[in-house]
Amino acid sequence: QKGSCSIRSHPLYVHPLMALFRMRRSVKCLLKMLLAAVCYAVVVVDILTVYNMNTGSKRLTPFRRTEGTQPVCNDSILSSISEAITSNTYFCFEVTSAIQHCTSAGYLNYDVWRQMPGYLVDDMRVRRSFPNHPDIRKTTDTLRISFSEVAGDSHVDGKYAHKVYGFLQPLLTGYHAFAFNISGVTASYGLELWLSNSTSPLHTRKILTVEHSYSPPKVEQPEWWQFWKSTPTVRPPHLIAEVYTSEEIWLDAGSPYYIEFLEKAFDGSVVVELEWKPPGSCNHIQIKSYSFLQAVQLSNVNANNYVISPMATMLQRPLPSNVLQNHKRVSFIGEINFSTTDLDVLPYCNFTAHYATRRTLTQRQVHEQVFVSGIYPPDETINWDLRHFKIRRGEYVIQEKVVKQIVNVYNTALNSSTKHRGSVEEVHYVEESRNLHHGSRFLLEFGVRLNGQSDLVHTSEYVYLPAKSNQLCHTANFNWEHNVFIYLIVSLKNLGIWTTHLIHNIEHIQRVTKDFNVELVIVDFESSDLNVEAELSKSSLPKWHYIKKSGPFSRAGGLQAALDYVTDPNSIVLTLDMHLAIPPGFVNYARKHVVKGKMALAPMFFRLDKGYTEVHIQGFWEPYTFGIFGMYKSDWDVIGGFNTERYTHKWGEEDVDVAARCMNHGYEIFRIRYPGFLHYYHSRKGLWDSKQ
Repeated sequence: QKGSCSIRSHPLYVHPLMALFRMRRSVKCLLKMLLAAVCYAVVVVDILTVYNMNTGSKRLTPFRRTEGTQPVCNDSILSSISEAITSNTYFCFEVTSAIQHCTSAGYLNYDVWRQMPGYLVDDMRVRRSFPNHPDIRKTTDTLRISFSEVAGDSHVDGKYAHKVYGFLQPLLTGYHAFAFNISGVTASYGLELWLSNSTSPLHTRKILTVEHSYSPPKVEQPEWWQFWKSTPTVRPPHLIAEVYTSEEIWLDAGSPYYIEFLEKAFDGSVVVELEWKPPGSCNHIQIKSYSFLQAVQLSNVNANNYVISPMATMLQRPLPSNVLQNHKRVSFIGEINFSTTDLDVLPYCNFTAHYATRRTLTQRQVHEQVFVSGIYPPDETINWDLRHFKIRRGEYVIQEKVVKQIVNVYNTALNSSTKHRGSVEEVHYVEESRNLHHGSRFLLEFGVRLNGQSDLVHTSEYVYLPAKSNQLCHTANFNWEHNVFIYLIVSLKNLGIWTTHLIHNIEHIQRVTKDFNVELVIVDFESSDLNVEAELSKSSLPKWHYIKKSGPFSRAGGLQAALDYVTDPNSIVLTLDMHLAIPPGFVNYARKHVVKGKMALAPMFFRLDKGYTEVHIQGFWEPYTFGIFGMYKSDWDVIGGFNTERYTHKWGEEDVDVAARCMNHGYEIFRIRYPGFLHYYHSRKGLWDSKQ
């Protein structure tokens, strides 16, 4: 370095004797020679000091070695290093060497999920299999994650997720900084590190997060005139080497701390190593297994109650409202209390669905007999992918001028009534079922301000507008029951993860809506992966029923057993699928669209593509299934329930058979896309016997 004690900056650096010969008797040159000699002496002293500290009797040996064995950590020497750090009498490479050579048999839990899209850690959190049901569960003695080294080629298409967790025991007391050391081929990935101030996962906080989005370069296709270019040019993948560090955190030597490391990657090949910089270390180094106290002990790999960090499993950003919320289409019972009686301001008339008449239909013809419906205001379902979708089975947006005309007619009738006076102030939702030759039926949901009342009265009622008429009438024979009891029925076998998901979904619905006129009925064909009855018992559901059946799985047979359990003819029975995301407002929506003796409900769901979730939507509205089907119990009895003889163990078509017999008995089937009503992709492996 430059300065007064720099040898190279002095003209005497070549050789002192040569310089002396040149200086001869000059006093000035003599002083320069003396200065050079002093500098040489300082350098020699420094070299001897370093040599003595590393080879002499006072060397701080971080480990002891027995002949023919691996180094073993010496706690007393580590204490000496800690004292040296405190007194600042150390070289940083000594501490680094001590930490790097400490080894023991510590380990951590290591969970892996396959086929999980997205690159954010939040994409893990919305998966129903996270955090309790990984595809691979093992232990590890390193905090280095490489997808190519875990379970061979199990990470198909690079869509994978990792969770490493357990207890970390520092070697030294002081401030520690953590770091993600990332290398590999460019990819999109998300990383999070959570650390507790104790052994309790309840006290974790996020200390480091990384999110990296990468779009691969486009293939350079040759232009049409460049005929000599036979193949497109593809740019090679970009290699990455990045380090992200955390703030410094005080840790006490020998104290265990709960740690949780989450990684979500999408495509590419990324290697991530979690490192730390202990007090006194020159740089970030690998966290050796000596620092791992122990993994979280899991007594049962299928257990749902093992130690997890509540904060680390919570979504770190709000979910998109256009997917999970219902907007103005449906209101929760707990949010808007619709009047249980109509305002009775319109004249009464009898309504007949002329398109729902008794006739003999084949299963193929059923899909062509579900007619178009209109809604207002529009929602996001209009623009979602309608793969294989024909216009007859779509839905349209009612023009705003039509809605205004309906409101004007309703206000005129309201102010002409002898019972009530007032006006419509809010339009929550309008739904139209149109018949060009006979007129339209509307479901009107208004907020009405009655004269002399401060609160709005929220009404939800069916009305009829005959063709070539401007007079609305109340449908005397077509109404929905506001508090009717609903049975949700499913048939299953060995769907433990999805069973738990369904129970939690219904629990969430009841917490949000405070609607307890619901009972979940599960028919179980001797599942071996989960004690379904025990799972129901420990849930918060106030009403549930468990039916155990033996023999091969039969969806039709199981659902018929659930139908036989229901004895109240004035209740609604709604069949469900196991792989659904059911929004809170859906149960009350079912009440509005199941009319006794008149109409059944068969809503469409949005079928997510393989691996996609509520956060990353990709898929299509499914028009060709009637698996979600609701009718009054008395109407189920009229059509004869499920055909258990024809569909005993056959997969599929039992739902279309129900829809055909429903139409053949003169019932209308209401069909519409419901926002946020999603169906997760799932494998069919194991759902039926091998011969099926």
